[in-house]
Amino acid sequence: MDNNKKVSVICQCLNVLHVSGYRSPFDDHRSKKLFTGSAIELHVIAQLMQLQSYDVISEQLQAHPALRKAVGLDSISSAQLSRKTKTLCTQSLQQLFYDLVARIDTLTRSGKGISDAIGRLHLVDATDISMPHYLGRWARCGSRKTAVRLHVRLIVADPYTTFPDRVIGTTANVQESNLTLELAVDREATYVMDRGYEKRAHFEQLVTDNIRFVTRVRDCLQLFPVAGTAREIPSSGSVRILQDVDVTMRKSTAQLRLVEFEDLKGLRYRVVTNRWDLTALEIAEIYKNRWLIELFFKWVKQHLKLVKLSSFEQEAVWNHVFLSLIAYAVSLLVKLSLQTTKSQWEVLKLLRAYFYHSWQQFLAALNRVPSRKSRGRQKTDRVKLVEENQRVILR
Repeated sequence: MDNNKKVSVICQCLNVLHVSGYRSPFDDHRSKKLFTGSAIELHVIAQLMQLQSYDVISEQLQAHPALRKAVGLDSISSAQLSRKTKTLCTQSLQQLFYDLVARIDTLTRSGKGISDAIGRLHLVDATDISMPHYLGRWARCGSRKTAVRLHVRLIVADPYTTFPDRVIGTTANVQESNLTLELAVDREATYVMDRGYEKRAHFEQLVTDNIRFVTRVRDCLQLFPVAGTAREIPSSGSVRILQDVDVTMRKSTAQLRLVEFEDLKGLRYRVVTNRWDLTALEIAEIYKNRWLIELFFKWVKQHLKLVKLSSFEQEAVWNHVFLSLIAYAVSLLVKLSLQTTKSQWEVLKLLRAYFYHSWQQFLAALNRVPSRKSRGRQKTDRVKLVEENQRVILR
């Protein structure tokens, strides 16, 4: 990232992309004004700033000279933006996203995952993006559902840093388990999956390939304990271990480890794994961290424009998805390059507030010491307040 503190925040963010002035030999041969590089930059800005439509993007360009200078455009219409979005090469956007992910991976290579013993986790799950039934005919999955599905592999570099390194887009009628073996390939990581990935043949293949995994299974799945393999149940811990034993499945010779536990809310979980080097409490801890991928889905849907599609043609939808993921990678790269202890959401809020200001002003806000010294409003005894305020007379 450029260390020139006089440049604007918008320029610093766009410098992360390395697409300034890029013209595609295939997509831009007839373009006279809006080229691929500028289109990508405008869309990433729209994602970071949560600009809700092509009209708003066009007005932002009209209103801010700094934006016009950064992207090299004096003006652009919403219709031109819409047409360009459909013609952008999805494979090129995918490659740009994976290039950014490679840079994130380099910056987080020293991360040891959840702990030294557990190592890095790769969380695998999927999320749906719904579309109007008639406008998204190509993604219909029945009489009631029209949606696309993002199958994501999320790397947990450390407890505070997560990022997707593989995303596969399908229509929502493609089951999660169909892509398990395509996403689980690294022998150095542990793959964490929910009940949607429960499949006997896949468990056998993962064991054969020495791919480590922790997967929750349904109560109806028949598992047969291996005699003499029951382990001692720990008497204390963050969860209550109910069972720790080796098991086999029907019509399978693969041997797995079953850990059954109950959380503080009384919810019961059954997980199978091929990691025998960890304690039952550590296996439970691994599965509890699967919630990080749910937080990632919530983050990109709430803080970026992932679910607010501006167009519903197939090419435009996939381009929109990868532009959202590119914006996520840009915000994370900014955070990592600054080595700040603030969260990614706190960094993004400051980026939005100082987007048209200088980088120096942004850094000053990022490193500003809180002026408030009080402990804030203290908790009160709500029960006592209710008891004192019980006498109400209405005449």
